[in-house]
Amino acid sequence: MSEPTGINYIAWWGAALSTMLALVKLWELWNARFRIEVGYNFTSEPDIGNEVFVRNLSSKPIILSYWELLYGSGFWPFRKLEEFESPGPDASDIRIEAHSSEIFTFAEASHFAWGYKALQGRKIYMRLHVAGRRPVLKKLYG
Repeated sequence: MSEPTGINYIAWWGAALSTMLALVKLWELWNARFRIEVGYNFTSEPDIGNEVFVRNLSSKPIILSYWELLYGSGFWPFRKLEEFESPGPDASDIRIEAHSSEIFTFAEASHFAWGYKALQGRKIYMRLHVAGRRPVLKKLYG
């Protein structure tokens, strides 16, 4: 007697199961990726000050070792960036927990203008230096 020729059901079942497990693993990696976002609350009153929010959207805490606020004009690769605010040489690390944020307030002497005349067609960017990663440049306003 000859065996019937047909589909090997166990092989198809194994292929489908391994494909589903690979998709689950890719989904887990996608959700655990490094994500950071910046936001703002600008006011024209130097007494109240401008606020910049740095949000850690990833599932692990990050260490922010340095940051810079920059005016930027032009497009990549010809973009010109000009620093106008940074914490200075005595900056210390800031730990931002998972799914939380850090607020930077720029009041009084560190208050900056953000209106149309002050920007002169430029945009405001924030460069974040996260420990263990390359610096991240995020557009803040403009």
